[in-house]
Amino acid sequence: MTTDGRDTRWAEHRLTRRRELVEDTLRAIRKHGAGVGMDEIAAQAGTSKTVIYRHFGDRAGLYVAVVAAVHEFIHADLRVALELTDADDLRVLAHDLADAYLSLVERDPDIYRFVLSPPSLEAASIDPYGGLPELIGSHVSRAFAGHLRRHGQDPSCATTWGHGLVGFIRAAADAWMATEPRQPRAVVLAELDAFFTPALAVGLAAVPPRQEQE
Repeated sequence: MTTDGRDTRWAEHRLTRRRELVEDTLRAIRKHGAGVGMDEIAAQAGTSKTVIYRHFGDRAGLYVAVVAAVHEFIHADLRVALELTDADDLRVLAHDLADAYLSLVERDPDIYRFVLSPPSLEAASIDPYGGLPELIGSHVSRAFAGHLRRHGQDPSCATTWGHGLVGFIRAAADAWMATEPRQPRAVVLAELDAFFTPALAVGLAAVPPRQEQE
């Protein structure tokens, strides 16, 4: 069976147009806030609501596409930040992860609020984080496990610690974004450091030696 070149070009056109409409939606959110309306999004895109609905079905479909784009961006930035961190110092890793996440949230607060505000009961069933905590949590868990192995310690707690750290930072960021007036990011980061630095020191000291059969 052969593929009609026109079908391929049309599919590519639709993907390109969807990406453009998502970018226009992000611009509209930055301009009008997390409660942006479809009329404002259509005006930003220079098109009609009918065209947007043709590509996404409804506002919930557009929400899903925006969430996916935001997660791709956040994941890429956090992965780069973690790759630049000295994985042998878990306190620095915790600090750098918190700093990178809070920086991303602060840079685009209205988009972050939009992602956390599904437009309908149907969209509310969608995980607004789209598996992002699991992706980052797995990355941090591997860093924790590597650190513990290098120091001759049992790495079995790494998964709990890695995912717990990401969840803690995410919850702190959500609370920070929901508070008005917001504290300066440096204050929130210092508060996270004040918690994680002694917690990791005590936790690392309590991890037993690695078993020989591992």
